[in-house]
Amino acid sequence: MAKIRILSADVANKIAAGEVVERPASVVKELIENAVDAESTSIRIEIRAGGKRLIHVSDNGVGMEREDALLALERHATSKVSRIEDLESIQTFGFRGEALASIASVSQFELLTRTAEALEGTKVNVDGGVFRSVQESGCSPGTHMSINNLFYNVPARLKFLKTDTTEMNHVTNQVTWAALAHPNLHFSLTHNGRTILDVRACDSHLERIRLLYGKEFAENLIEFTEELPELKIYGLLGKPEFTKTNREYQLFFMNQRPIRSRIIGAALKEGFDAMVTKDRQPVALLFLTLDPETVDVNVHPAKIEVRFRNERTIYSGIVRMLRNALHKAKYIPKIETPVEPTQTEADTENRATHTPQRLPTPSSAPVGTGTGQPTHTRRTDAQPPPTQRPEEDIGQEPEEVTDTSEAQVPSTPTEIVVQPPQQEIPEGVNLSLLDFENVQLKANLFKTYIVAEAGDKIFFIDQHVAAERVLYERFVNQMQAEGIPVQGLLLPVTLEATSQQLSALKIHGDIFNKLGFDLEEFGGNTILIRAIPSPLPTRVAAQTVTDLLDKLPEEPYTDVQLPEAIDDALITVACKSAVKAGDTLDMKEMVNLIKELSQAKLPFNCPHSRPIIVEMGRDELERRFHR
Repeated sequence: MAKIRILSADVANKIAAGEVVERPASVVKELIENAVDAESTSIRIEIRAGGKRLIHVSDNGVGMEREDALLALERHATSKVSRIEDLESIQTFGFRGEALASIASVSQFELLTRTAEALEGTKVNVDGGVFRSVQESGCSPGTHMSINNLFYNVPARLKFLKTDTTEMNHVTNQVTWAALAHPNLHFSLTHNGRTILDVRACDSHLERIRLLYGKEFAENLIEFTEELPELKIYGLLGKPEFTKTNREYQLFFMNQRPIRSRIIGAALKEGFDAMVTKDRQPVALLFLTLDPETVDVNVHPAKIEVRFRNERTIYSGIVRMLRNALHKAKYIPKIETPVEPTQTEADTENRATHTPQRLPTPSSAPVGTGTGQPTHTRRTDAQPPPTQRPEEDIGQEPEEVTDTSEAQVPSTPTEIVVQPPQQEIPEGVNLSLLDFENVQLKANLFKTYIVAEAGDKIFFIDQHVAAERVLYERFVNQMQAEGIPVQGLLLPVTLEATSQQLSALKIHGDIFNKLGFDLEEFGGNTILIRAIPSPLPTRVAAQTVTDLLDKLPEEPYTDVQLPEAIDDALITVACKSAVKAGDTLDMKEMVNLIKELSQAKLPFNCPHSRPIIVEMGRDELERRFHR
């Protein structure tokens, strides 16, 4: 008897359903994609019992004739792919030709559809993959699909579904991502008769985000568009202090398709690296447009993973675009009192209903998405909860967590102008990022903060972090040119080291040489410091070397790790070399520091991501005095 046999159509469809239909949210995703491809302008989703009892998706698209309605439920039936070359330039969302057949094989399925030209529509009923009836029926133009009792005939799959609330969270995520990807469409979602989401068609992604997440969230985003020959990005980035504790607000879309991508995640981390602290995550919604032939969307049954043909070009292009966008934004934190919205504004915000549940970041979140926020930022509990990221949805189970308040940051001010009194701007000063013009230096507060006035604005500049940024960029430029200048010591500084520190020095001695240190083992546990980088004060030389030795690992860095290790060391040396809070600066020193800061590539944040400048408007000051 032959051991190899052909699977029946019923078994084959159920196996395919195991790949395509993981949970109710998978069904919603596939049906929304079909509705978008059908040129719909309005998509309505009705859910009961988290999608276990009912999933009803209705659209006003082109609809189908009787013959197409029957063929759509056959496996490997699609109107979007006819030859192998089509897979290299896919421009539609549903194209694999197995979704409807798979869904119908594990549910009680009803399809009702009509074209605008037809007088009557077609109604098809399928029970567990078996056609039960096909008949003419009246209905509005478009397609209406009902999936009842999902997995009723596959009890092993049914028992792995989670609670109604959990499954509904995943459904809400899918609808939210679709609404973000297609702002020109109307979406509505109800669960057990209660409206979860209802957003009208919008003219822009920013308006759609405002409807989904609220006015305050939208106002804390930096909007940008950047373009390269092979890549175009429209993005909305959270201001450097408007960050989160997790990556739930990092959403990526490629040609209007929600995707997950470690390449994009790593590029986001790199782009924000100098702007946010390591315990926070940046907010970013990135919408990429590429030639379909340069990306493969057919590497995952759910079509959520993609593979780029030239990953290095995409990575470097995204990093460059993000940095350009952040630099152009000229973001400076602003001290201001939040203004309560008027009743009219509140009514406007309530036109869209959106109540997604807070979800945790799964342990499998992609490596390389950004970080950061300074700890001094004001917080508020008014922020609506986020949705889970598309790359984290598949196979991840949310847990019940408490709501965590998020950062609130006021809007970006207009272009900054700063100029010391009676000081000419020297030739060659780069004013493209930070304009020092028409500003007067007024005072130094607490021997820490330089106070400057410009028109109706007051700027507070932290002298330590400003000097740290200036020195760090100077070190980087020097190392790329002829090397960091070395300052020889007439009397060497001695340092008593531990055995671990001595071992680290033997392994990583080259790093110290690159930084401008001349270190010598002097027997026992003693290290002699014979030379140091020229800006580093002699009094902190021993502590700086000790701090660097403590950070070094017990084995050599790889070629990939070495540049980042040297960069971290440069940040440490810059921090130790910079003027400190409490150091007295005269007017000339303050003027020189501000001039040098104006030439920095990133004058708004120190290498540790702390803000350098904070702004306060005259109107805010007068508001505090009730003027």
